[in-house]
Amino acid sequence: MRLEDLLAIYQARKEQLDREGVYFLGEINDVEAEAFSKTILLMAIDRQFNPDRPIRIFINSGGGSVGAGFAIMEMVERVKREYHVKIETIITGFAFSMGAIVFQTGDRRVMGPFSTMMLHSSEWMVTGSDERVFRDYARLSSIYKKMVGELFARRSGKHDAHWWTRFIYEGGDRFLTASDALALGLTDVVEGEPTRASGSASD
Repeated sequence: MRLEDLLAIYQARKEQLDREGVYFLGEINDVEAEAFSKTILLMAIDRQFNPDRPIRIFINSGGGSVGAGFAIMEMVERVKREYHVKIETIITGFAFSMGAIVFQTGDRRVMGPFSTMMLHSSEWMVTGSDERVFRDYARLSSIYKKMVGELFARRSGKHDAHWWTRFIYEGGDRFLTASDALALGLTDVVEGEPTRASGSASD
């Protein structure tokens, strides 16, 4: 098949998914944040005041830029306020770092039995003189931790922001299974069960 034909098929599939209100979020960077914002805005306009037609964001992401992640989250919250749409976030493999944080913006958060989540400290790129770098980093880190702690406290309904700040930033990388996330209130539901092999012995 020619490259032109493959590109045409890809574009047709993307347009169909956009019409259905489906977005696949992978690496989180500035380019992706801009594409996401434009697409979800069009989806929201098409679905405004219609809670029966949610926008579904499928997340399979190793994370990425903190700034780009917050830009994505701001746009999600904006379309929910202005167009009264429902957002469903679904982890289809893994959501690490910023991907796990973006996941929390969904009105309904869904994980599958094979999905994983990972929480850890953020990494910032700050330039300038040594003294200013350390000062700016400390300020950014403090603001970021406060925002994330409050978000997780609000979305989980369990523990306060201070507890979440310690849990995320003082324990190293925290890998969570779907059942772990459900127990912590970081997902609303775990959907699906692993398929059993045919002919397997019953318990």
